[in-house]
Amino acid sequence: MLKGFFELLKRFTLPIIVFLFLLYCFLNKSLWTDFHGYIKSFQAPIQKGVLAVLIFLAVSYILRKILTIILPRLFKRLHLNESTGNSVSTVLGYVSVIVAFLIALSVMGVDLKSLGVLIGALSVGLGFGLQHVVNNFISGILILFERPFRIGDWIVINGHEGIVRKINIRSTELETFDKARIIIPNADIISGALTNWTLHDLMGRLTIAVGVGYDSDLEKALKLVVETTKGDDRILTDPAASAVVTSFDDSSIGVQLRCYVGNISQRVQVKSDLIVRIQKTFRENGIEIPFPQRVVTYKKEE
Repeated sequence: MLKGFFELLKRFTLPIIVFLFLLYCFLNKSLWTDFHGYIKSFQAPIQKGVLAVLIFLAVSYILRKILTIILPRLFKRLHLNESTGNSVSTVLGYVSVIVAFLIALSVMGVDLKSLGVLIGALSVGLGFGLQHVVNNFISGILILFERPFRIGDWIVINGHEGIVRKINIRSTELETFDKARIIIPNADIISGALTNWTLHDLMGRLTIAVGVGYDSDLEKALKLVVETTKGDDRILTDPAASAVVTSFDDSSIGVQLRCYVGNISQRVQVKSDLIVRIQKTFRENGIEIPFPQRVVTYKKEE
């Protein structure tokens, strides 16, 4: 029981002290007079501060409303996708806040010229430490306006291949076909070679190399390879599939099938199906796919 009493006392001690202090301040008229004089001496700075805060809120609100009305129409006219529009809106939102903040500082009497000199001096110092961040930021803006890829595109960049899931102002998020997420800095994307399989359309070329024996009928082999593409709706007839002889190899003659698929994302499955058909068709028509061979000659000793 005694322990519970101490716990109760400990819990309510601070609120009781605060209440008694406020009661004393309210009843002490001389303290009120001194406090009023203190506030009056700082009346001008407080008024400027309140005015600056109100102007900051008003300007930022007005700019945000203007952007909300104008940007959707502008994005629609420029045919920007949703991700690009969101990124541009975010950047312009930051700019509007900075503009409102500078206007509020000028109301408070801050000299923006001297402030600009200070910011310039700080930017030189910070530039060396944050050059990679700034580089990625500028690269992100270039990506947003050049649009070398969009969300959902299949790209290959710096040895990484996958589907674009997010385009941020600093980096781009890529989902590989193993369902791993790779965060690539935008500066690396701008400075490197980029392959986009789906930038303008989903069509893509598929090639399959196969070796046939030296005793095989090459014209017949080329014809049979092309016929394996017939009847597959995933393979386009325009451009039409073709087959060419590519090389004389050690154990075989190289033949290559070239065809186009309507959806490049189906390329792996289409290639697998064509390889199965080619192997079956060659076997039925007596076309040999030889194993690697070596001819060894023994020289008789005299």
